Amino acid sequence: MKNVKLKLAVLGVFTVISAPVFATGLVSLPTAGFAVAANSDFTGSLAGTTAYTLCNTTGNFGSDTSDYIAPTAGANNTCAVFPSGGNNPGTPVSGFTNVTGFPATDVVITANGSNLADMRQRVYRNAGNTECVFEKRLRFRQTGNTFDYNPSLAGTNYMEVNDIALGGFSTTATPAAGYYHSGNTDSPVYRMGRAFTSVQMQANALPLASAGTVPAPNYYKRPLNSTAPAASTEINGVGQTLSPPGNPTQAQQTAAIRTNWVDFTMDVTGGADEDGTTDPDTSFLYIRAGCGAGTFTTAFPNLINSVRIRQAGQETQPFITVLTSGVARSGANANF
Repeated sequence: MKNVKLKLAVLGVFTVISAPVFATGLVSLPTAGFAVAANSDFTGSLAGTTAYTLCNTTGNFGSDTSDYIAPTAGANNTCAVFPSGGNNPGTPVSGFTNVTGFPATDVVITANGSNLADMRQRVYRNAGNTECVFEKRLRFRQTGNTFDYNPSLAGTNYMEVNDIALGGFSTTATPAAGYYHSGNTDSPVYRMGRAFTSVQMQANALPLASAGTVPAPNYYKRPLNSTAPAASTEINGVGQTLSPPGNPTQAQQTAAIRTNWVDFTMDVTGGADEDGTTDPDTSFLYIRAGCGAGTFTTAFPNLINSVRIRQAGQETQPFITVLTSGVARSGANANF
């Protein structure tokens, strides 16, 4: 199954491990990745190195019918932060302030003539102008055909987002990342890693009432980095399945460590997906990385194709990747 890429039009003008308790805060993502012991993801899973750390381990990556448990200050909170501003949360790290010049309105992103989502972007910078926290959040449209990623295909093609990868971070030795689950957020971040390639995850069976609370056999919670697919691979897995689960090889559950990218795994959709739910709001996604001084327009240009929004076949959907642009530090690139 080949991945399908859709380039988005960006509308809008920019003016000038199991989750331990009390683990809140952004999590460092080292270039060397994380060690994984044999049999730690399932009986027979291999030892090795992974780009990924687990965040919220409830809800079976969005496939469990009992749903996830939202992070709190006391539990299920690895990678989670708790800024006080609600749906305009502000900085997740003390000592950082919002960079002047960011638009108050969202950026509308479209594919194939449909408005899919609104993307909020902010950057918070420290007093020394050496570090920033980059924030992004997507809210998927829910009216008309505005959540249909390809109206030319039969029916309504609701996009279920399983991963969002953000690029432009190779100049930071060890970025830190995390998320904020606000009052109307519809998915936590289940895992995140310094990877470009997203890795397919499936539940035990359909209908989801019998899916259970663990992934299907041979699906890694923390994909290994060997033997990894080509650097440009958007999604690695078995592809579209008529009735999950597919049966991946170990190589189909791998993703190389790519220092320029951070991949967040979630479960979000603008229209009712195959389990009958509608969950349009992602968490606020944060990456703390190096940056420089200057105004919004000079220090944070719009970086083409640095946001990759992916439908990764968690249920029976095909692989889809939607490309759009996002603000990044000056001099950053979107290389694989």
